[in-house]
Amino acid sequence: MKNPTFSHLTRCNSAFSSTLSNFISAFFACIFFIYTRFEDTHEAIIDKDTWAIVQKAREQRRRPTRMGEMGLFSGLAYCADCGAKLYDCRSSHDEPGKEHYTCSNYRTKKRCSSHYIRAVVLEQLVLQNLQRVVAYARDDEDEFVRRVMENKTAVQRTEQEQAKRKMGKQERRVSELDTIIQRLYEDHVMGKLSAERFAKLSGNYEQEQAELKQSAEELHSIVTTAETQSINVQSFLKIVKKYTEPTELTSALLREFVEKIIVHAPDKSSGHRTQRIDVHYNFIGEIDLSLEYSKFRQKTTA
Repeated sequence: MKNPTFSHLTRCNSAFSSTLSNFISAFFACIFFIYTRFEDTHEAIIDKDTWAIVQKAREQRRRPTRMGEMGLFSGLAYCADCGAKLYDCRSSHDEPGKEHYTCSNYRTKKRCSSHYIRAVVLEQLVLQNLQRVVAYARDDEDEFVRRVMENKTAVQRTEQEQAKRKMGKQERRVSELDTIIQRLYEDHVMGKLSAERFAKLSGNYEQEQAELKQSAEELHSIVTTAETQSINVQSFLKIVKKYTEPTELTSALLREFVEKIIVHAPDKSSGHRTQRIDVHYNFIGEIDLSLEYSKFRQKTTA
């Protein structure tokens, strides 16, 4: 222990450790600096709204047809019943106008109906909806903003109430399952229930409980999102002002205006085939302007 060599080695190791520690700290500090975002440090090349639209478009995976082409509504159309995407169906042997969309869960284990809709019909319905919304926004901007705010607030309130009710039911069921599992355990300890039977029943209940807890977390997220979600009407109006009245749909126009399209199953109860779609627009969501727009058009044409 008196050998100074040991002391020297100890000092060298200590110095090396200190140097290495400083180097690692500096390295990670550099990495943190490189990957830290500093906003508004230079003039933006594109505005934030355009950036948000582009990021949404990139996130929407588009499935090519067998011919290697992309459908106009690929990545935008969704099933109203199961929430799955609609697939573009077309082949080289199809006649013009035969291109159509069907639910991706059709003929799968989930067994959703086809929600068949021809591409030309979907294009016509979306274009008509877009033309009406754009005309309303141009002709009476103040009334349009008021209507959008009312619609969005009502939708958010409905979604919140539905999610809260469902979440309450699930939480009560989770509590009931806790009681059931506890009783099963007591019966097993007292010999009233075999080990095999206890394992099977408790396993089923625990699986149900786990699924309910996961669903409750998702519902809580919906409630929280609805409470904090903002409505950016001005960003939508900026897009409207960039275009004259749209006469045809292009991929760029569609993705700049539209967030998603919900396609409902066809209804034949009246003896005629009718089909409803819901168009959700970027920044403002879905807006039903049928009644208000009719009143507005009557005023302007009177």
